[in-house]
Order: sequence, then structure tokens, then C-alpha cells
Amino acid sequence: MVLAALALAVSCACVDIKPGIDPGVTPEPTAVPSHDAETTPAPTEDASATRPAETEQAGEASDLMGNIISGPEHYTRYLRFENILIYEEDDDTFLDAVIVNSYGAPISCAVDVVFDDDEGNEIARARLQTRDGNYLLVLEPGDNIVLARILTDMTLTDREYRFEYDKETEVRPISTDD
Repeated sequence: MVLAALALAVSCACVDIKPGIDPGVTPEPTAVPSHDAETTPAPTEDASATRPAETEQAGEASDLMGNIISGPEHYTRYLRFENILIYEEDDDTFLDAVIVNSYGAPISCAVDVVFDDDEGNEIARARLQTRDGNYLLVLEPGDNIVLARILTDMTLTDREYRFEYDKETEVRPISTDD
């Protein structure tokens, strides 16, 4: 009897903790992106069979996925923004998002989120960063969490926005030689 009571007490003391989203606490996304974030590359022939050499010259070589390198923005086709959340907390504005890298290798880049007013004038800009604070993003294949603190004194949660790749920082894969 004592053993049964002890077993019952031990089983009641175990708590199963699983992560989950509490809709009562998690805010809904409020802004609508003004860019086409759903650009996924069309799969070509099996790139794992042969891995062509990559060069910096557009139109001369194929990437690891078998697509001809079309120019400096070529690798942006493999990056997709998802789960974008813009929110205010303690008089600050923040962005949390996931960048999905569908390329077969890490891609490095720098990305800004830009907000414009109704006339098209830029009113706020912030550089995305990784959780460890790096502004030069190294996006591994799969999901990559990014965030930004947007310095502004106006509400942006109802504004449209766009993502801009930094023109001085190449959007390129990181090879094993780097």
C-alpha cells in the first residue's frame, strides 16, 4: 500500500514540459511585406552527382544546384523570409524572422529591413542580425533566426516594409576554402 502511494506521488510529481505557442501571449504579425518573399528556385538535374566549379563570372558557371550563375543577386533566389513579426516592447520596435536557405551550402549576406511612408520616403531602416549579434549573416541551409532593433519614435507595426540586400556585401555561398 505504501509502495503504491509512493508510486502515485512520484508519477504526479512528473511534469511534461513541451515548448508551444500560447496564442494568448504571442502577438499576431501586423505588417504585410511589400516584397515577393516566396521565390523558390526551380529544381534542376541532380546537383549531387556532379558539383561544377563556381566562379565569380556571371553566366560562365553553374551553382551547386545546377543553375547558371546569373549575376550578383543570383543567390538571393535561395533565400526566403518567413514568420516575420514586427512588434513594440518597452517603447522599442523589433523584428523577428526566419530566413530559409534552400541552397546546399551556407550563404553570407547583409540585409536591411526598410520602412517607407505613404509617399515612398524612407522613415526607418535596420540591419538584420543573428542571435549572437553578427550583422554579416551566415545562413546555414535550412531555417535561420534573425532579428533587428528598429530605432524610431513612430509606430511601424502597421506599415509595409521590404528587405534590401546590402550592395557592398556580396550575397554568396561560403565555400570550404573560406
